[in-house]
Amino acid sequence: MPGGANADEHFDTEGRLHQPCLDLLHGSDIQFHRHNRLDIALVKNFPLALVFLPAADIPTFVGEGRVDLGITGRDQVAEHDVVQPPTETMGVEEIMDLEFGRCKLQVQVPEKGSIENPEHLVGKNVVTSFTNLSRKYFTNLEAEADDKKAVNGIGEKPLRTTIKYVGGSVEAACALGIADGIVDLVGENYLLAVESKLR
Repeated sequence: MPGGANADEHFDTEGRLHQPCLDLLHGSDIQFHRHNRLDIALVKNFPLALVFLPAADIPTFVGEGRVDLGITGRDQVAEHDVVQPPTETMGVEEIMDLEFGRCKLQVQVPEKGSIENPEHLVGKNVVTSFTNLSRKYFTNLEAEADDKKAVNGIGEKPLRTTIKYVGGSVEAACALGIADGIVDLVGENYLLAVESKLR
């Protein structure tokens, strides 16, 4: 690994990847002890330091070369890359699919409502924790609707759709009246649509 004798690895500290990451470390015989509320753990049997951070922060630390390796979701890398595109010296390269945490980013609306497809959300309020990807998606959607081409997700006109950030409980936004639709993760172990009456 680059960086000399000691290497740093970043892991998701919350959310859907946390437990699978811990299982992977233990199954790889990486022995460490993490004290409560500390983000860094030294590995006992390898020259490694483990850094535990929120999944959204990992692309920044890895992409800027501050650590050698990270485990996070493709969704987080894609969200990061919209505003910080990879270059020859910076960016994130996927070296292995760990085959856990499968999910997809999905536009959803209330089950009982008049909105039938994403195009019906143009000009309305959309809540998400993935504002960059959502802004890019709706910019392209609006450009298609206007029969204009968007270049790299940036259209010629200002975005008519309002994209609002919510860090958690995105699925509650429609029920609480702050959104007409949401963009959120749906996948393994996610009951979002059933619990929140979304489609």
